[in-house]
Amino acid sequence: MTTQPRLCPDEVKHLEFLQAVIARHANTSFLVKSWAMTVSGAFIAVATRGPSWKTAAVAVGLAAGFWLLDSYYLRQERRFRGLYEKVAGRGSPGVPPFCMDAEQHGGPVPWRAVALSRTMLLSYGVLVAIDTMTVLFLA
Repeated sequence: MTTQPRLCPDEVKHLEFLQAVIARHANTSFLVKSWAMTVSGAFIAVATRGPSWKTAAVAVGLAAGFWLLDSYYLRQERRFRGLYEKVAGRGSPGVPPFCMDAEQHGGPVPWRAVALSRTMLLSYGVLVAIDTMTVLFLA
């Protein structure tokens, strides 16, 4: 039977810090998604009452902006997860104690892979498509 080596208290505390950052990024990503849906829905509701394609076009721009913002937070979360895995697995002796530099030690996370992931496409791709159809319908 193989046993995992025990982590020292400093390593456990480091992992707790990293987990807190990961949880904050995940929560922020969720809040960005909810704001994107709310704001986009409000602009589309105003645009269809008016009817104004310009207001609907603003909704498309806002949805795209929220998409980029959410991609940033999801990318950061993935970087911190990479750093967490390195610290937890002791696979990288180059990670200093209590290091929170996910850019240097978290591993590469390409923007395109994050922005075009399934969850992002299902969330924002659908939202942008609906907003765009509204613009075309009202134009």
